[in-house]
Amino acid sequence: MLKLLLSLLFLVVYSKADSSSLKNHKTTTKEGTAFDTFYKGWQAQSSKKYKDALKLYEMASKKGCSAAMFHIAEMHEKGLGIEQNYAKAFSKYEEIAKQGYVKAQYILAKMYATGTGTSQDDKKAFYWYKKAADQGLVTAQIILANMYKEAKGVKKSLVKSAKYYKKAINQGSLEASTALSLLYINEEKMKKYHFKEGKKLLIRTAKKGEKTAEYELSKLYTHSKIFAKDYKKMLYWLEKSANSGYAKAQYEIGTMYTKAQYVEQDYSKGLEYLKKSAAMGYVNAQYDLGLMYYQGLGIAINKLQAHKYWNMASENGDEDAKFNLKILCESEPKICQ
Repeated sequence: MLKLLLSLLFLVVYSKADSSSLKNHKTTTKEGTAFDTFYKGWQAQSSKKYKDALKLYEMASKKGCSAAMFHIAEMHEKGLGIEQNYAKAFSKYEEIAKQGYVKAQYILAKMYATGTGTSQDDKKAFYWYKKAADQGLVTAQIILANMYKEAKGVKKSLVKSAKYYKKAINQGSLEASTALSLLYINEEKMKKYHFKEGKKLLIRTAKKGEKTAEYELSKLYTHSKIFAKDYKKMLYWLEKSANSGYAKAQYEIGTMYTKAQYVEQDYSKGLEYLKKSAAMGYVNAQYDLGLMYYQGLGIAINKLQAHKYWNMASENGDEDAKFNLKILCESEPKICQ
């Protein structure tokens, strides 16, 4: 009974693409079906018994199980129970991508896009993203729409960009809904026919709690001719976006509170937002917090904290933070030990 429940759970958490790929792996052998072997491998991997998992995946792969080969590729990519080898991972992803395995198509596209395990190639990335998108993978549909919009690896086509955003929207993607609304609002060739639709779509998406839509809507109340300037509505949507976890909005609302822009000065509230933004990796927030702690702006001077935040910003590539760290470490060497 327990095995049955675990099997059902496995099938629920696995994607439709994975489930469909297993339909042809029911061939019975002396060692059982390919699925049985794959499932045992998946259990071993879940228990972090990577070497056992790899052996079982290899057995299932020889029986024709694409899902098993996908996991072997993933283990090479991530170095799970085996030496990390991007080139081998790429080769195995490519093999099953050609068989129509959608997750492999998506990862292969990413590897071409970033030049991981192969030479960087936007055209080939586009090719494989399209393969995955046309099989219904939402993330691939959004990326493909972006590539059509930016003419990356393909000739620019705003019509095709909108087409793939709509495909993702039809599967419930609010991210795609925001992107399409901005396409209609910002692109001159789309404005003429779709401006009002884009405006309504952005408002609807923001009301559903999509953090980027909330942020973009806040900007329209101060930096565009789409709406009359309304600072209350700007602050309302900016704070909504910040509270939804959008790092850029957290930085901007935090800065407003510390500098008394559009709101009464409140260092405590401002620092709270800036720290949230910095924790999410937003480099401007990291740099500003370092400066505030170093100079004592609205907070007690704390050079250890200044070092902490400038170091974070420096690791994210901020040259000013690197320079400030150098000065700090020369004047306060104990802090940097």
